[in-house]
Amino acid sequence: MEEKDYTETADATNSQETATEEGTQPTESDNSPPEAGVEENSLQEEINRLKEECASYYDQYLRSLAEVENIRKRSLREKEEYVKFAAVPVIKKVLLVMDDLERALTMSESNQDFEGLYKGLQMIAKRMEDLIKEEGVEAIEAVGKPFDPQFHQPLMVEASSDHPENTVIEELQKGYILHGRVIRPSLVKVSSQ
Repeated sequence: MEEKDYTETADATNSQETATEEGTQPTESDNSPPEAGVEENSLQEEINRLKEECASYYDQYLRSLAEVENIRKRSLREKEEYVKFAAVPVIKKVLLVMDDLERALTMSESNQDFEGLYKGLQMIAKRMEDLIKEEGVEAIEAVGKPFDPQFHQPLMVEASSDHPENTVIEELQKGYILHGRVIRPSLVKVSSQ
């Protein structure tokens, strides 16, 4: 059996040598079956199809990227516009109070009724206080309370035997809180021993 195998191999080698002696080179296409050409064409078609699919995905990616960038720019523009005009409802309310104040000033020029002017100003101050309460602003209670640096800013320290040490004895300017955050601390006079 070994001779038979050797003989078949020797025959193949002899046929290649014969072809070389005749001046023709043996080619793979001569040896390859006709299915190889069909397979090569189908592989090339598959490569072309995948290239087209890849180009399509890349195009979708670029479009999506552009869309995300447009959304980001639009939301930034909308946010800037919102911030710019967020105070409009409050400003409209303040303008009503300013109108009342201007009317009071106009009335006080022609009429020297200081008691009426005082009452008018009290009404305007009450209206302004109501307005800021509606917006969530609260006044900080300071007088008689222990000094708290989160809510109070000391302007003066005064020795006092009537009050415990570090107690607010006078409020020089009101402080305010908006939704739990201090927007302006109270300016206060604090007692010391």
